[in-house]
Amino acid sequence: MANSKRRHWTFVGAAAAAVVLAAGIATAVSGGDPGEPKAFGHPPPAAVATDTSGATTTPGAGPGSDPGSAPDTAAGTGPAASGTKTSPTSSPADLKWGLDYSDTLTFDTPDQLNTALDDAKRLGMDYIRVDFGWEDYQSFANYPPDFSKFDNVVAGANARGLKVLATIDFPPPWARRAACKDTAACPPADNAVFANFVKQAVARYSARGVHYWEVWNEPNITAWAPLPDPADYTKLLVTVSAAIRAADPHAFILMGGLAADHPSPGAPFIAPYDFITAVAKAGGLKAVDGIGYHPYPDGDPATSSTFLAISQSPKSIITALNQAGAPNMPIWITETGANIPALIFGPPDQVKPQEAQQVQQAKREVDVLSSYPNVASFFWFSYQDSPPDRLFFGLRRGDGTYRPVFDTLQQIIADAKKAP
Repeated sequence: MANSKRRHWTFVGAAAAAVVLAAGIATAVSGGDPGEPKAFGHPPPAAVATDTSGATTTPGAGPGSDPGSAPDTAAGTGPAASGTKTSPTSSPADLKWGLDYSDTLTFDTPDQLNTALDDAKRLGMDYIRVDFGWEDYQSFANYPPDFSKFDNVVAGANARGLKVLATIDFPPPWARRAACKDTAACPPADNAVFANFVKQAVARYSARGVHYWEVWNEPNITAWAPLPDPADYTKLLVTVSAAIRAADPHAFILMGGLAADHPSPGAPFIAPYDFITAVAKAGGLKAVDGIGYHPYPDGDPATSSTFLAISQSPKSIITALNQAGAPNMPIWITETGANIPALIFGPPDQVKPQEAQQVQQAKREVDVLSSYPNVASFFWFSYQDSPPDRLFFGLRRGDGTYRPVFDTLQQIIADAKKAP
């Protein structure tokens, strides 16, 4: 079994992205009231959005699903059972809230796990999002999977009323393709073998209340090695989704959270519109209930290209869904956040100001995302910094101390849940 935490494949770890974000945060928060950043513009709430294709979007859920409803914890019931549609998102009160832990919880000590999940509960989160890498549970082909480490995560989440969104990815070395066997981001050599592993996992955890699954993480960049390939990804998506539904007919399945921008200058990247369009043409959109998306802003969220790409740009996610005949499919923001670039580049005296700016950025991200049609969730990346990966987005710093943004998110969520 794997004995160390694995890199979380998110484009925002790139140095270039950190520079852009630093500039964007500084611009966004300048001149604003710390309690209410009035300097920002704000896109109007939209019950119906018209895109440049001429199609009209009515926000709602994916086929046979209700992403706004929490699944029952008993097997045989779940989010796909109701068949109802969501209302258009127009305020934070409509969002489902989640916290990203990458691949950390599986390897935490009991005390660390309890603390991490207690924090999610304190924050008012509805979900935790965790990597569920195949390599963590089946290191050898001739041994059955050992799910004991994840059992503890699920039991802890259930005890606190937290739902689990598991991102299934990362085959063990023995199951990877020869062309990329040295990286965890390598697709499986045989999709059917991967699907068999997934089916075993879903059968085990659907009986324990886990009904939410995301198929891969950021497959539109090189987190799908060696190069992103929507047709290739679709083959895996269709095969794995069928396995999930065979084990849990009421599972809620997300297309792997798409990166919003290039991971670094010149790096391979397929824009979300193009990736979704290609997956839809290959028949993959019929296999899922929603789209995962990771719109880390490149400045003020109201004008950030990564946010506008949801529904406000000519080639938006909404445009792609309209053209694919799925205008009501929900968009789950399964990652977003704000880095502290001074911890990468310095100077040290900018760390505290940037942490204050991170607070304002969190408010703006919630405000803007909740105004867009089809957006169903807000997941903050991440719970704690990962200094080796240059990821300083955490609600906790690398030393475990809390950042101011922890209290900010707690208040945002509390206020949202009090709203009528």
